[in-house]
Amino acid sequence: MQNRPNPNAPRRMTRQQYEALMRQRRQNRIAIAIIAGIAVLIITAVILILKPKGSPDAVTAMVEATAVPATAQPVAESAGGSVPDLAAMTDTEPSGQAGALTEEADDDDGEDAVAAEVTPVPELPRAIDRVVSTRRPDGSLRSVRMRVVGDIMFCQTQLVYARDSGYDFHNQFEMIAEQLADADYTMGNMEGTIGKYKKSQYSGYPQFNAPDVALAPLKDYGIDFLTLANNHMLDRWSGGVENTVNNVEKYGFAHVGAYRTKAEKAGTVICEVGGIKFGFMAYTHTTNSMENRGVDKEAVDLVPYISKADFKGDVKKLRDAGAEVIIAFPHWGKEYVREPDDSQKKYAKQLAEAGVDIIIGSHAHEVQPMGYQNVTVDGVDKQVLTMFCMGNFISDHVLQYTDNGIILDFTVNEQPGGRFTCDSVGYIPTYTWKQNGAVKVLPSGRYLENRPTGMDDENYNRMVASYYEIVEVFGDQFQLING
Repeated sequence: MQNRPNPNAPRRMTRQQYEALMRQRRQNRIAIAIIAGIAVLIITAVILILKPKGSPDAVTAMVEATAVPATAQPVAESAGGSVPDLAAMTDTEPSGQAGALTEEADDDDGEDAVAAEVTPVPELPRAIDRVVSTRRPDGSLRSVRMRVVGDIMFCQTQLVYARDSGYDFHNQFEMIAEQLADADYTMGNMEGTIGKYKKSQYSGYPQFNAPDVALAPLKDYGIDFLTLANNHMLDRWSGGVENTVNNVEKYGFAHVGAYRTKAEKAGTVICEVGGIKFGFMAYTHTTNSMENRGVDKEAVDLVPYISKADFKGDVKKLRDAGAEVIIAFPHWGKEYVREPDDSQKKYAKQLAEAGVDIIIGSHAHEVQPMGYQNVTVDGVDKQVLTMFCMGNFISDHVLQYTDNGIILDFTVNEQPGGRFTCDSVGYIPTYTWKQNGAVKVLPSGRYLENRPTGMDDENYNRMVASYYEIVEVFGDQFQLING
């Protein structure tokens, strides 16, 4: 693909290089902070005079400053590129279909904008929505603690290692099992297809397909829910979608984002956790042109493309079906960037204004900021937690910023009067450790002072550097959980 980083090409920083970079960034931030501080004082004074009801927080300001008009139509551009040699793990392409797989550029309208630093507004309530709720039998208010992981990818290296061990994937997740289980409900983004497709071999990039047993450790170690809408969901055509949904259900996961029939897509996904009814929505910005490579039109029509979505209609269906809190999972933006682009900001604003309560994004393969959007929905002022991208949960990527991610942690609390709040938002930095062909995901904060047994200096230094790269994104704005 054009200008796409090679995920197999090492690009590591030494500890000295990283510390020098951090020093320079700190100096730059100090200078910027002084200038920004003066500007903020001036702007605040003007706003207080002209807009007495207050100003939006930083995420809202960031979204509004770069939002594309709702009437703008997205442009899907394909970036041409060669398909890497998958050796024995090659794919079988349908007859009559030619051309290498390409990944589409996102529907951006203009150059990337540098996002303002994300700052929550702690003095305001984290209001989700005004609903008529049913309390527990004893009259106590309901509360649910949730965790969410980013991209779950089964790349070629991981498949080869698992194949050599009889396709047992538990080893890849055993070091993060405690963190996955430490919540009332844990969710994740499954990137790719699951289950054998005809005579094709299992494969990683560019067409992801893993055996169904890869789901076993995810279930065993505490993941309850998977979002399946992503740019690789058609990597095994319409049959792959059906296989994926069938296997996800076989292993007992709730899910959203991939559908076998029109009825499924037109329906709603609501899961009751701790007595609270959560409604779920999921969308993808692209399917890497796979819709033009032998996928039935009926199957393409079942893909929840974000550019074709009716956010308000989807929210209404969920509310009508009884959803008290709505979470949206958009798979959006550009890959290999640490800041949300214009399309992410545009859709984030549209989702929030449509009535979504929590927005949790993926796709960039790098951790991006999170914060709150201030919106008014049906006359009710509310704040919408917006996580632009959690990064990679597990993969064999080695580029800087792609070998790490976060586990997002938050608690949804019922309030007197029937509202819900999103509180105690925090994150656990994670790192993918490559060792003798194995890929393991671990909570990096736990091992800062005492490296895992067998971890060499190169991986240890990179793990420490990646930890501080993540902390740099969030600063002290959200709770840092070291596992």
